[in-house]
Amino acid sequence: MFQDTDFKFVPAQDKDGKLSIPDSNKPCHLRLVVSNPAPVQEKRLPQTADSKTGFTADIRKKEHPPYALIARDSFHRLECEIVLKIHDREDDEEREPRTVACHFPHIAGEELNELVEEDETLYGMIMIQFQLKILEQILLFSSGQDALTLLICTDHESECHALEVYRTLVVHEGKIPTQTGTQTRMAIPTTPKNFDKLINLMDHINQDFRQMLWEDQRDNTAIREYLKSNPCLTYFG
Repeated sequence: MFQDTDFKFVPAQDKDGKLSIPDSNKPCHLRLVVSNPAPVQEKRLPQTADSKTGFTADIRKKEHPPYALIARDSFHRLECEIVLKIHDREDDEEREPRTVACHFPHIAGEELNELVEEDETLYGMIMIQFQLKILEQILLFSSGQDALTLLICTDHESECHALEVYRTLVVHEGKIPTQTGTQTRMAIPTTPKNFDKLINLMDHINQDFRQMLWEDQRDNTAIREYLKSNPCLTYFG
C-alpha cells in the first residue's frame, strides 16, 4: 500500500469535455435513495448512491447508538465502516455545542492496489477520491444532526498522513497521548461555507486527476489499462 505518494491535484470536465468549475454560491444537492427495509435490530437512514461511480454510503442506526456509516466503491474494491458518535450538551455545559465524533479506521487497499497494477499514482488518486466522498457524507450527517463540529480521530500516523487532504477544512488539530501511542484529533466545522469549500475542493481535485490520467496514459501502461477497464470514468469528472 502506498501512503507517501506526492499528489498533483487537477479539475474535471463536463459532458462536452469542458472544464467544470463549481459555483460556491450555489447550493449543493445530493441524490438520496431510500434503502430497503432493515432488520428489527437496526434502523437504516437514507442511502446515497452514485450509479456513475459505484460509490454508495449507507448510514445505519443500531438498536443502541452509535450510528455507523458504511461506504463502498464497488469498482475500485474499497469499503469502509465508520462509527459515528453524537456528543450532546451536558446540563452544566449549556454553551457547549453538539459534536459528531468518529474514529477514522484503516482503509484496506490491497485489492485496489492489485486493480491498478501497483501504480502509486493511480492508487493515491483513487484513495483520495474515496476519502473525500466519505467526508462529504459524514458532514451531511453531522449537519442533519444539528452538530456544529465534526471531530475526526485516528490512532495511526500512516492514516493521519493519508488524511492530509482533510486539513484544508480543519480549524483545530491536536495530538492526545493514549495507552497505545498518540491519537490525532481534527475538528472540522459543519457550516454551509465549509461544506461548499469541500465541494469545490473535490471538483478541483477531480479535474486535476482527470487531466493527469489523460496526459500520462501514453507513457503509463497501468493508466492505459485502467482507462480501458473503467466503465464509469465520470468518477474523475
